[in-house]
Amino acid sequence: MSDIAGMKAELDGLVREQSERRALREQRGEEIKARSHEYMTKQVQAAERYVQHRREMAQRKTKSGWSTDRAATEPPSAFDSDPFGGEPGAASPFAPTPGSRPAARDEGPRRARPPRAAEAEDDFDNNPW
Repeated sequence: MSDIAGMKAELDGLVREQSERRALREQRGEEIKARSHEYMTKQVQAAERYVQHRREMAQRKTKSGWSTDRAATEPPSAFDSDPFGGEPGAASPFAPTPGSRPAARDEGPRRARPPRAAEAEDDFDNNPW
């Protein structure tokens, strides 16, 4: 009988420990939830302050007479014209004209450079470290 009583006491202790751990886990979960809610609330407040600041800046801009037309206030883009001042798509002053042809070469077809793969492999195979 004492074996049964001892086993029952041990089981009761395990059940109590399990319930205490469950309560502690739930408590920690609630704490984490509260902290994350507080963090998100602060983030929302910061975002609202930022939006309010941007609105105030926009109002100051219009009240002081600054232009609100972005196209007029932005500097010209590098893509608006080519490097020689012409419109996009205009020919470069160095481009050949339709009447001119490049000088013909007397050479035959170009020979390909010999492969240097063997040299590169030797460099890696003889690595001292």
